[in-house]
Amino acid sequence: MAKKTIKSTTSKKPTKKAAVKKSASPKKTAPVTAAVSGNSVKQIKLKKAYVVGALVLIVLATLLWAGRSLFVAAVVNGQPVSRLAVVRDAEEQSGRQALDNLIRNTLIEGEAREKNVTVSQEEIDEEIKKIEETLSEQGQQLDEVLSVQGMKREDLGNLVRLDKLVGKLVGEDIKITDKEIDEYIEANREILPEDQTEEELKKIVNERLRQQKLNEAVQKWLGDLQQNAKIDYWVSY
Repeated sequence: MAKKTIKSTTSKKPTKKAAVKKSASPKKTAPVTAAVSGNSVKQIKLKKAYVVGALVLIVLATLLWAGRSLFVAAVVNGQPVSRLAVVRDAEEQSGRQALDNLIRNTLIEGEAREKNVTVSQEEIDEEIKKIEETLSEQGQQLDEVLSVQGMKREDLGNLVRLDKLVGKLVGEDIKITDKEIDEYIEANREILPEDQTEEELKKIVNERLRQQKLNEAVQKWLGDLQQNAKIDYWVSY
């Protein structure tokens, strides 16, 4: 009976060890799986960062190439000429004149806004058409003349608009008398067109005298306007 008891107890021990091994095996493999998955996530994040960085570099390079003319005006035998150098040189040569023109235009625009004076696009187009017809009669094309002067139709339109604003602001009070017309004709008959009637001649002279008086009035008006304006010069030429 004693021998049977020993056998029965020894036969149960392997069962307990097996149970322990089975329960322990999952605990040992779990940390390894977590480490592997963590490394994979890090690698994916690194790859994404590299891809995003590469895309940013490509976009920046494309923008710099597309906008290269903003920084470089020309390349001479591989040596770039910066646009800033061109601007500085231009300022040294005609900076004062350009600044005075911009100040003048700003004063005109401000005065027109204050007095509610405007020029319509129709008025601008009509004046450009007159200029084009006059040039055509002389065998010239408007676009060619503008190109020689480094201008476009848009630039001409801006000049016409400013001229008409000034005409409305200053030219309304300009009057030409018949006496002034007759005196001008008598004094300048040899240089006036001979193939015009007396009425047509008076119209031509009237326009000349009006333009002459307008120019004088505009110069005085602009001088007074600039003298009374508050202008702070931050650049000297």
